[in-house]
Formats: sequence, C-alpha cells, structure tokens
Amino acid sequence: MELVYHDLSRIEEIKSFIQEWENSSDYIQCNTSGSTGTPKPIHLAKKLIEHSAERTIKYLGLRSGMKAGLALSTQTIGGKLMVIRALIAQMELHVLPICKNPLEFVQTSLDFVALVPIQAMEFISSGSQNHRDTTVLIGGAPLSSNQHQAIQAYWKNAYQSYGMTETASHVALRKITSDEDAPYLALEGISFKMQDSQLVIACRDFKQGDLHTTDCVELLSPQSFKYKGRMDFVINSGGKKIHPELLEHKLKETLHGDYMIVPFDDVAYGQGIGLILTEGTNEVSIARFKSIPSIESHEIPRKYKVVERLKRNASEKLDRKGMIDESTRYVWSAVL
Repeated sequence: MELVYHDLSRIEEIKSFIQEWENSSDYIQCNTSGSTGTPKPIHLAKKLIEHSAERTIKYLGLRSGMKAGLALSTQTIGGKLMVIRALIAQMELHVLPICKNPLEFVQTSLDFVALVPIQAMEFISSGSQNHRDTTVLIGGAPLSSNQHQAIQAYWKNAYQSYGMTETASHVALRKITSDEDAPYLALEGISFKMQDSQLVIACRDFKQGDLHTTDCVELLSPQSFKYKGRMDFVINSGGKKIHPELLEHKLKETLHGDYMIVPFDDVAYGQGIGLILTEGTNEVSIARFKSIPSIESHEIPRKYKVVERLKRNASEKLDRKGMIDESTRYVWSAVL
C-alpha cells in the first residue's frame, strides 16, 4: 500500500494505527459509535476485520493500483476499515483532511472513498464536478430524503451501508438510486433473520454467536431487508406503534431542513407524537400533514418545538436519545 498525504498532520495517526494492526495481538480496540448512549470500548478480532474488508473489496470490485480516499478518522470503525481495505487490496491510499469537505482540494481522480452524509453534501453543495465516477460509500448516519436524492443525482456508484462497530463495519449495502425504499443486500457470508420483531445478524466470524440488534426491519429474505428504525425509539401512542424514522421519511413531502420525531407524555394515549424543527420557513398544520397520502391519522404530529439545531454525536449521527431527553423540558406548541 502506498500512502499519499493531503494532510500531513495525520501522519502519526496513520502510522500508529498501522503499527497496531501489524503487532502480535489478535485484536484491536475500537469504540462503539454512541448512537444510543456513551461510546464503549470493545475489542474486535483482526480476522473479523480482515474478512469484513475482503467482503467489501469483492462486492465493490476494488483491486490493486486503485486510488482510495481516507476522509474518516482511524478512531472510528469506518476509518480503520478504509486503511485495512487499502492494505489488503494494495490500493494507493490518499489520506485526506478530516473536515466537512475533505474532497475540496483533491485533484487526483479517486476510485473509492467513504464519507459520512454531511461530507457528501458539503462536497455536492460546493458545485465541484470532480469525482463523479468515484465509487462512494456512505455510512455513519442515516440519510434524509434530500440527502439521498442529491447523492444519487451526483454519483452513479454510491452505496449506503448498514452495520456497526460490533460487526467490523457494514454487513449489508444498498445502491443509492432514485428508489429510496430499495432494500439492503447482505454481503457474502452474512445472513439475516428476525427475533421479537428485531434483526439478527449471522456470520461465521462472530465468535459469540448471532448478533441480536434492536433494529426493526422488513425481512425480505435471509439476504435482504428494508430498514424501519430502532426498537429503542419506537413510540407507543394509544397502542399504536410508530417508528420515528419511517414517519420522518413520510414528512419529507411537506417539510424541509432538519427535523425529527420524538414522544411527549400524553394523559390519554401515554405518548404523543412530537415534532422538533430547526428554524426556517416550515409550516405545520394538521391539514397540511393530512394531505400526505401515506400518513396514518395516528402518525400526525400534535405538538411541535422550534430549535436552533438538532444534537449530533461525533460521527454526525442524530443524537436521538439526547434530543428525547432534552425534549422532556420543552414547552410545546400545539399543531392546529
């Protein structure tokens, strides 16, 4: 693997990680993303990581001599795997700055790069016409409808990943096309099943057995599923279960900018549907929400709150737990 540094301040970071990878230990230390709480240190087997890298290399057709871009920190599983993929496939690894637009000053044509959604959007918004033929892996945080459509319009080979630190990066990918409901497809050696309405991931590399998630999906086959949301955040309103992420997807027809759904305490229903909006020109009304063909009456938000920004963690994932905790102190306005 040849290293090309576009950011010299990262030399020691990359050197340190490669030394950790090549030392005599069978494990490396990682931290969970913290999307549902405080990040936790875990140890991942190098064999698990190696096989994960090999699956992605095969799926995306990566090969020796290609140029890959490292735009993520090696403190994250996404950054670690980019280095390992480049090592195994013998690609030329371009170490980019860790910033909102790491591709801004990169003139070299890259064959492969992994980005979080905010990085992809900053690059597209810059108006650059470079890197259109790059294979782009989008991970780290869910895509909003606007992000999905902008990415599929710019890149013909962009993929959204499903996975977590515990699985050594992604176990499933879906190509980002105009179809926002396209399913995730398992990588080689991965299969899925359901237990208690939640996804279970099977892989021969999991030494502790099948991995039970808190993700709710529509299982299409042992190798494919459609993502609904996390069980942790399901809202129970009068016995009706609402997945915030699915409802947010429906609301894209009438809302723009950053917004999210959270529960609020309701005397009659236990939990009600609350809508948090960032400052802007969004109009909220029951009539406006009822005009959305796909929305059910019990899904219509009944209260809302305008805030300056939504909380996000270090990986730019929406901090749902933090926002829910914060929302318990809100003075809500009624949706009329």
